[in-house]
Amino acid sequence: MAIDYRKTAGELVKELGGNENITNVTHCATRLRFILKNESLVDKDKVAKIPGVITTVQASGQFQVVIGNHVKDAYGFVTELVTIDENADSKGGQKVSVFSRIVDVISAIFAPFLYTLAACGILQGILGVLVALNAIDTTGGTYQILNFISWTAFTFLPVLIAVTASKKFGMNTFIAVVIACALVSPDYIAMVNAGEAIHFLGLPVQLLSYTSSVIPIILAVWAASYVEKFFEKHLPLVVRNLFTPMFTIAIMVPLTLLAFGPIGNTIGGAIGGIYNTLYDLSPIVAGIVVGGFWEVLVIFGVHWGITPVTVGNYASLGYDTFTGLQAAAALGVFLKTKDKEMKGVSASAALTGLFGITEPAIYGVNLRLKKPMICGCIAGAVGGAIGGAFHAVSWGYNMPGIATLPAYFKTGHTTQFIGLLVSILVAFVLGAVLTFIVGFKEEAPDSVTEDQQKKEKLIKDSMPAVQAEETVESFAFTAPVTGNVISVKNVKDEAFASEAMGKGVGIQPEDGKVYAPFDGIAEVVFPTGHAVGLNDGKGHEFLIHIGLDTVELNGKGFIVHIQQGASVKTGDLLVEFDKAEIERAGYDSTVIYILTNTKENIEIVEGRHKALSDTVMRMR
Repeated sequence: MAIDYRKTAGELVKELGGNENITNVTHCATRLRFILKNESLVDKDKVAKIPGVITTVQASGQFQVVIGNHVKDAYGFVTELVTIDENADSKGGQKVSVFSRIVDVISAIFAPFLYTLAACGILQGILGVLVALNAIDTTGGTYQILNFISWTAFTFLPVLIAVTASKKFGMNTFIAVVIACALVSPDYIAMVNAGEAIHFLGLPVQLLSYTSSVIPIILAVWAASYVEKFFEKHLPLVVRNLFTPMFTIAIMVPLTLLAFGPIGNTIGGAIGGIYNTLYDLSPIVAGIVVGGFWEVLVIFGVHWGITPVTVGNYASLGYDTFTGLQAAAALGVFLKTKDKEMKGVSASAALTGLFGITEPAIYGVNLRLKKPMICGCIAGAVGGAIGGAFHAVSWGYNMPGIATLPAYFKTGHTTQFIGLLVSILVAFVLGAVLTFIVGFKEEAPDSVTEDQQKKEKLIKDSMPAVQAEETVESFAFTAPVTGNVISVKNVKDEAFASEAMGKGVGIQPEDGKVYAPFDGIAEVVFPTGHAVGLNDGKGHEFLIHIGLDTVELNGKGFIVHIQQGASVKTGDLLVEFDKAEIERAGYDSTVIYILTNTKENIEIVEGRHKALSDTVMRMR
């Protein structure tokens, strides 16, 4: 069933403390990233169980909600429900480490245009393949136009960063863009190419190229946000709109050329130098480290910290050595598991992982079953070692996945490309094989999720545990309410549909009255009236649950006609409910009728307009 991400957004905002507790929200490729005023108000287990949510991560001063491929849909609906205070403290008053702040800044800056950047990198790779196949003339206009298009995002990368950084640091976007444009303007580039000494107010300017640079413009916009605020506060209102931009630009561009630019380049070079030094010492060891720990970095959301390193490598080296593709452990789970739900989850996760979206595999499969996570990391390390041994590199910025393989190809470097393919193949096959051989602890069918466990425990705690004895006697059970009967597997609730709580039917009611389907005892009567537990005295325990999630109505629309422990006769009125009221409140009114204490096969008698006297399930 397709997820309604508008409903997902509504439940998210509610569980995160409402609009008043949400300071900011952004998104990356797979996650919604919330800045909350008070994270202690949030029950992350409840958030993780919202339909459409894969899991939650608290890292980098953010409450991250992993959605997967439909993150943009969820983000759009969330922004309709919350009011973002651009001037609010981006950390919501929480104390976070310097490293967490840095990761938060990087993720917020790069996430909005990351796919655009990757698209340009892939276009470069495709052009490289066409050139190698002699399918395009490099002197022709078609190639030349496509080639400069593929480099545009990288040439003007500081401008893209200025747009998102200005929003992150809370300053005028147009002022930030002008500062960035100055760093890549033709006149400044001509000065750099001329190589002549330049001074500003007697101070020497270190002429550096800022095309494709990252850290200098981030530092510049961060500092500019304070300069702008200073003039906004102290200039008279009559001249503020004109002179605030002028003073900010006139101060920050020279200051960037004199200080923030050289400092930023030095920081970027040092960060990239640490990894590149490791790679120079041993490409194999570097490959093991990157391939083995990549999934761990993703779990904590700190993989964003690597983005400036990779972009810097393309600018300074013309290539980058971070490689890898990990989705095979989930494939191993798919091949090994006998659980139908896990087969579906793992198959989907393995497929999306092939295209670079790894969160469903990591959170939905690998971490959930633990051993596949270890197998995936081992396979990634082996694949990384092979890639390092072949000196496999990418020639254009990309996001890992089979669709981006052209970015790893370049004429004259065929061996490296073949090495990459071998490393991916080995990591993929090894991950699947290791997971299949090592295995994992299968989740019991009656505890597929923690949510289902809790719901089942609630029922079991409320009812005496009576196991159905083996018998050859046949039992037929009639409907407690008139309506259309479907298998419980087809109801719109994962806990019931998985049959974790019991086997039976769902009845789409035609009226609002629930009757006793047999003689027995009302062992459980929920005060809210939304559910009743019955025992037929023959070892069979039933749950009649009126609507889905209707406990949240707190009894509104329900009238209870029996007391807990009372004896009931077939046809006694148990509960009345207002079907229209339930549906107006946004809830499904389907009545769940299940046998909670047997693993025996039950024959479901589906059909339309079933009356109270009609049999809806049989058991032998």
